[in-house]
Amino acid sequence: MYWIFLVIFIITVLVPDIVRDNFYAISETRSEEILIFLMGAMAFAIFMKNEKQLIFHKREKEKDKKKIEQTVKDLVESYSYIGEVNRKMDLLMNTALGLSDRSALSSSHENETYKSIVSASSFLLKAEFTSLRFVNMENFKTKKEFRSENSAKTIKNTVLSEIEDQATVKKHEDCLIISSNQKINGIKSYLIICDFDEKEEANLKNIEILKVFASQALFLYSYTHKEKVNCPPCLKEK
Repeated sequence: MYWIFLVIFIITVLVPDIVRDNFYAISETRSEEILIFLMGAMAFAIFMKNEKQLIFHKREKEKDKKKIEQTVKDLVESYSYIGEVNRKMDLLMNTALGLSDRSALSSSHENETYKSIVSASSFLLKAEFTSLRFVNMENFKTKKEFRSENSAKTIKNTVLSEIEDQATVKKHEDCLIISSNQKINGIKSYLIICDFDEKEEANLKNIEILKVFASQALFLYSYTHKEKVNCPPCLKEK
């Protein structure tokens, strides 16, 4: 591109030597001025065209850069999602395995399972505070409770009792309450999760997993405390 400007510059410099006589009615001086003007106009036009091309290519590069950045972002989110799904599957598997071997259900193993349920629930909703509570629904007294290490909030059992029998999910202030879908000998289990991520709470799969956790915790409590299962769904056919 620069050689074009060089040619125009050389021609412009040599204009006095190129134009030696009048051009028809136009004087020699005027002819030189017109030719120099045309050379300058040509150089300016070429410069502007080149400038537009540079701007166009710059914009295309910016678009390509944004596409690459978006692609990288999508890939990172995809890998993050896959990792999170795998983590959730691990949580479910670990909890299920913890309940599968009844011969190993000692008191210490029971407490470890409850703590793993609390930890898994906090992870699912990215919550700050989580507790697992077993409540006697006849007198609304707490039979047992496990809290996350930084759990400082308390919800009264009377609030938990307000959850309808057919409902298993309720919001109270900034907490989400997940209850077992049934009672065993008058006992219900509740997961109380506070200061959670609303995006995670909107994921129905997370809620279903929490319902499973609450029900599993109740069955574990019932088994380890030798409580007889008298709920209709759990009765064995004679």
